[in-house]
Amino acid sequence: MPVYIVEEEGETKALSLDKPVVVLGRSSAVDIVVRDLRVSRKHCSFHLTGEGVTLVDEASQNGTFVNGALVDRKLLKPGDRVDVGSVRIYFQRAPSEQEDDDVTWAGVDPDRLYQAPLPSEKDRLERLQRVAGALNSELDLARILDLIMDHVVELAQAERGFLVLIDEGKITVPVARNFQKEDVMNPEVGFSRTIAEKVAKSGESVLTVDATSDDRFVSLASIHEIAPRSVLCMPFKDKAGLTVGVVYIDNRIARGVFGQDHLRALQSFADLAAGAILRAQLTREREHLLARLNAALAELKNKYEEQGGRLKEMTEALHLRQSELETKYSYKQIVGDSVPMRRVFRLLDKVIESEEPLLIEGENGTGKELIAHAAHYNGSRQKGPFVAENVAAIPENLVESELFGYVRGAFTGADKDKPGLFEVAGGGTLFLDEVGDMSPDLQKKLLRVLQEKEVRRVGGKKTTKVDVRIISASNRDLRALVEEGEFREDLYYRLRVLAISLPPLRERQGDIPLLVAHFLRTLTPSGHKPKQITPRAMSVLEGAEWAGNIRELENEVKRLIAVAGEVIHEEDLSDAVRRGPRGVAATSGQPDVVHDLDKLVRQVEIDEIRKALAVAQGNKTKAAELLGISRFTLQRKMEKYSL
Repeated sequence: MPVYIVEEEGETKALSLDKPVVVLGRSSAVDIVVRDLRVSRKHCSFHLTGEGVTLVDEASQNGTFVNGALVDRKLLKPGDRVDVGSVRIYFQRAPSEQEDDDVTWAGVDPDRLYQAPLPSEKDRLERLQRVAGALNSELDLARILDLIMDHVVELAQAERGFLVLIDEGKITVPVARNFQKEDVMNPEVGFSRTIAEKVAKSGESVLTVDATSDDRFVSLASIHEIAPRSVLCMPFKDKAGLTVGVVYIDNRIARGVFGQDHLRALQSFADLAAGAILRAQLTREREHLLARLNAALAELKNKYEEQGGRLKEMTEALHLRQSELETKYSYKQIVGDSVPMRRVFRLLDKVIESEEPLLIEGENGTGKELIAHAAHYNGSRQKGPFVAENVAAIPENLVESELFGYVRGAFTGADKDKPGLFEVAGGGTLFLDEVGDMSPDLQKKLLRVLQEKEVRRVGGKKTTKVDVRIISASNRDLRALVEEGEFREDLYYRLRVLAISLPPLRERQGDIPLLVAHFLRTLTPSGHKPKQITPRAMSVLEGAEWAGNIRELENEVKRLIAVAGEVIHEEDLSDAVRRGPRGVAATSGQPDVVHDLDKLVRQVEIDEIRKALAVAQGNKTKAAELLGISRFTLQRKMEKYSL
């Protein structure tokens, strides 16, 4: 049975292996595993035949030696010594001490001068062609550099290779590979930076047989830390001859691995690396410029669209009715175009820029809270909170604590401090609805807050400054309440620094078609088409009393959406609405009243055109069909009446 006596790092072990083929190397999958980095993963093998055991080199990186001679294949005899790196293997038996002294070994020790044989010129040319072809078809810089580095390490029989870039004194290592084509861990500290910087600065290559004993480098800290033996470092340059980086290869175990032949052979690969990096830089610069160009085009497109949008808005603004141009702000949430509502809008323009208290008066359902919202969200406090409270809806014993807050223990159930609405609305607007229903005691306390601009929570002693704008509303005549002694006169003047009086719906009949169209559009369930309404049904709606004002009209439209068909007819209207017509019926009931025909015709045409446009939701062609006239005639009449 063959016996292999293995000596490595002072340890000796004898292995008896009865196998046809025994493989030696650094791989964990071989039969004889060694640790020396100079040994390939599958370095050599022992073949048992009828003649004996034959040693075969498995194309190892550093070669296999028998009794000091480099061999590819050798029939072993007992006592032969096999050297792979620093590892010794004796076949069958180790020599006695006497034999060891008598034999002159031609073999090498770990410090031997050993220069790896270069491939033939033909092989080098073929390799260059393969690399050049691969580079021409590869666009990814990282893969290009890996490819170059692998070929350099393989060609030079190096242990490791580093591609070092130097830009304004900053060193980067985009790729570092070992002879097994694996990435080197922590490449920035795995080589001598001083040698790399020297080559980059001078543009001259450095070749050393043993860097640890070379007088040029023996004093360098990096040489002592890394302890490389054979080192070859050469520059690669761009087309202008400027050094853009260096190729650094080494072998930390064997001396004299690299020679001048390696230096000349590797120059072609250095040129390939320079070309690849230059191409990658140009590609990256082109992509960067292209990205900037695309960004600039996108910005230009956005500006064009923005300017186009502004131009469209300006064009639309030029076609707005004169009545809309008379107001400074847009109140899209408030539907109305009648003369009374235009007066409201103009007055609202003036009061929203003020910080003074505003009193909004009007019947129930006229939209007082909507006006309060408009005053807040178009004014200087629009970024602050808008807090609304109907004081008439709060139980009398809770009004004070709701408005001013309370402290813990102020009353049963007050288990923690709570801020009042004045504090919650800080920096914004507090809207108090139905102030005419406040008790005298609450009126007194509210007056004090308005005067002092501070509140004291119920049960507390400390006062807190508040910064709110007060907007109040009432459906009762506060002036009459003052005269009757039910409302404090001083509080009345505090609340009514500015005032807006909202007209009831019966005084703004011209807005009813607009309101109906608005409710049909906004109250119709999503996914359903808004219903149409006949001119006759619209006339009845315009003539109704509307005691509940806009709120009552909204409820009527909700009912019509639920019960009417696709087109709303007069008979679909509720009895209460149909019983109270005014308008045409009222006029016809006054036989002794004579009207100016021109004015009467003008008003009838204006009213009918508005109703038709509301029913058709602004579609002029459809409105003309409802009126029984051509679209051209409708357009002329709209221009005539400034509609």
